Order: sequence, then C-alpha cells, then structure tokens
Amino acid sequence: MTQFPKINIIFENHNLIVIDKPAGLVVHPGAGEHAETLVDWLVTKYPEIKKLNWPDISRPGIVHRLDKDTSGLMILAKNPEALKKLQSLFRLHRVHKTYLALVSGRFEKPAGEIKSLIGRHPKARRKQVSRSIFFDFEPGKKREAQTQYQVLKEYSYLGQFLSLVEATLETGRTHQIRVQFKAIGHPVIGDPIYNTKLSRNLSKKLKLNRQFLHAHKLSFSYADQKLNFVSNIPPELEKILSKIYNTT
Repeated sequence: MTQFPKINIIFENHNLIVIDKPAGLVVHPGAGEHAETLVDWLVTKYPEIKKLNWPDISRPGIVHRLDKDTSGLMILAKNPEALKKLQSLFRLHRVHKTYLALVSGRFEKPAGEIKSLIGRHPKARRKQVSRSIFFDFEPGKKREAQTQYQVLKEYSYLGQFLSLVEATLETGRTHQIRVQFKAIGHPVIGDPIYNTKLSRNLSKKLKLNRQFLHAHKLSFSYADQKLNFVSNIPPELEKILSKIYNTT
C-alpha cells in the first residue's frame, strides 16, 4: 500500500474538499516528477473519482496548485461539475488566498502592493521573471500580477534582518509571491530558485530546506455558503521562527 505524507482534511462535502497540504508533496504529475502526488492520494482515498469524466484525466479534482515545497490550504473538487464552478471562482477572483512568508530584509513601509508583469524566463524555462516592462517577450507571453502585503513581524539573525509578511494574492500567477518578492529585493527564505547570495546563506545557516511559504488563509463562497479557513504555520517553520530574534 502506498504511504502518503499526512494530509489533514479541513472541510469536506459532496462537492469539494479543503486540505492542508504538507511541504514536499507534488500536486500533480509533471515533467521530471515521478514521486507520489496529491492526485495519487486523492484517487486512492476516493477511488470513485477516477471513474468520472474529468476534462484532464491526469489532474482529476485539481482546482489550483501549490508548489511542491509550499504548504497550506488547497481546494480539491470531488466531481467535474464542482471543478468547473470552482475554477470559475478563481478566474473571477472570488477566491481569496493569503500566505505567510519569511523574507530577507526590512521593508520601508509596513504594508504595500507589488505590481508587475510575470513571464517565463527566456533561458530557464521552468523559471518565471517579474518586471515592470518586458521588451523581449512576445505579446501574450507575459501576464499582470498583483500582490498586497503587510509586515507582521521583524526579526534579526546573525546581524541580518528578516520580515514575516502576510501576502494576499490579487492574481494567481505561477510562482507569483516567490518571483515578485525576489524582484523587489526580499526573496523568500529557503527558496532554491528565486534567491540571492544573502538569502541562500541565511537559509543554509537556519538549516531550512524548503521555502518559508505557507498558504495561511482561504475564503470563498460555494452554493450560497461562505467558507473561511485558516491553517497555522507548520512545526518545521515554527522551529525556524524560534531560532531568530524578534525585534518588534
């Protein structure tokens, strides 16, 4: 029998499931990924789901995704009709998602907004780039991205400042938080792709082997029911916060 990491089911009805995804779990099969995925967990736990007429048979129930090493709240559909409705809510920006991230440096203001264009990196195809202007991308190859943020706490570690921020997505682009915070000089600690020499050194010294990014809050309405969920920071990230000095 396949052994999956512990996945907490936060909410469930006959149409959808809200789970707390652990870091290290891939959402669906993809190029270069051969480990067990969240899709495998879903069809193992609910075998009847696999028999339904999904638009993409390789991704049954997958409404949206989190990166492999991002933890937190996710919505899964239990039937194709629910999938269609939930994906429509995402397209209409009626699903509100808030993340917690530990990033390098201090912010000049306690709250702000990041607006940029995000497109695929011209050389590293699995990587995204955030810029205010794209000269080297074809029309349609870049998309607007917007993130609201608020600084919750400031920390100090080995003479360097770090900030715990709450980031709310106004759009849902690939790697949006990771690439945008790197672009403004505040990379997410532990991020193996969007980093700087300073953030890499801090991650190494903190012994953090995943990005400090957690899908903390999720709210939406479905079938006239308002649904709100909160997921606390997982123990491995709480351990990191206990190592650093709170300056606020």
